[in-house]
Amino acid sequence: MYNYPRILKWVLGRDNASPRFFYGWIIVALALLSAFWGGGTIQFGFPVILKPLSQDFGISRTAGVLGLTIATLVGDLTAPINGILVDRKGARLVVTVSAAVTGLAFLLLAFTQNYWMFLLVFGVVMGVVRPSLQRTGAQALVAKWFVRRRGRAVTYSTLGMPISAVLVVPATEWIVSNFDWRIAFLAFGVGTLLMLVVPCALLMRSTPEEMGMRPDGDPPANTLAAADPNRTAGSVPVNATEEISWAAQEALHSRAFWMLALGFATVGLAASILPLHMFPYFTDIGLSSAEAASASVFFGVTVISSRLLFWGYFLERLPIQRSLVLWGMLMTAALVTMLAVRNLSLAYLAAMTFGLAMGGTAPLNTITLARYFGRAQLGTIIGVATLTGIANSVLGPLMPSVVFDITGSY
Repeated sequence: MYNYPRILKWVLGRDNASPRFFYGWIIVALALLSAFWGGGTIQFGFPVILKPLSQDFGISRTAGVLGLTIATLVGDLTAPINGILVDRKGARLVVTVSAAVTGLAFLLLAFTQNYWMFLLVFGVVMGVVRPSLQRTGAQALVAKWFVRRRGRAVTYSTLGMPISAVLVVPATEWIVSNFDWRIAFLAFGVGTLLMLVVPCALLMRSTPEEMGMRPDGDPPANTLAAADPNRTAGSVPVNATEEISWAAQEALHSRAFWMLALGFATVGLAASILPLHMFPYFTDIGLSSAEAASASVFFGVTVISSRLLFWGYFLERLPIQRSLVLWGMLMTAALVTMLAVRNLSLAYLAAMTFGLAMGGTAPLNTITLARYFGRAQLGTIIGVATLTGIANSVLGPLMPSVVFDITGSY
């Protein structure tokens, strides 16, 4: 018997009949919405707001970026706690509450008149709940619903961020140009409450087993893989129907975990710098606000295309080690290309290169750890791995801003 939520039974027009589709794809859609409203609005909407906000408060660009720096830093520090809560209390409660806090925080920011209150709300409050809406919550949840089709499922669930680059950047630029940056925060808050909190509260479920299902929608006749006491990290085949799950403590005592976590932190520094500073960087070198927005939109389109046409398919087929090497090479090329930008054409080339690299960033983080260590305590494992990249939380937003304030250039 498939224990669908009542609202979905009404939509499908059936109760206990065989389902038309695997419920895990509903989880993928919720994770996509979570990435859009809980991450994309901040990642891609805030850079458009940064200049007018800094001018309104009479602060430097570094001071303006400090709010996002605090949010990322607090998010990294609280990620392990968020992961533990998701594993123990279930993703439905944690993600829904986090989404509600985020929506209310956006509404409060729209009426904030004090810079220090901005830092408290945007930096601390939103930072605490941010991990639950991304890696440690929504994306980890998708990895628990899929094994064989995890590459596509996790990749599709991360499309919320690049879609937000396509939609949020031009929408925010239009709102800021015609109204005020506060109206943009107001729109973010209303959208988060209506389009994320409500669906998560009604439809989110923590595991397929909770609904009498199996990962990937496999029939109950499939049996669990036998435990292998001599297993090594990452030894489960890509096409395995089931996988052996490591306890969090066991994973954290393995060399593989720390090599992966530190590797993601190192390459991920570029990923923490470019999304925030790409829009102001393009305007600083002479592009108009509309041209910079169009290049940012092209970046988002490239991320979406690469995930749909490449990363989602090949992450289920390429050895994970080769995928990681390719990702690192693309991220390096993105940094080099950004340095060469002098006009709109080169801005599009840089945005495309960075989009190809970012297409693999979010899926690779989740899929790699899930493939190495299994589903059971994935939220906790991802949370601790996030903590290792805490230096990026400071260096990513602040380092380019400090360089800009001192030299007048990125």
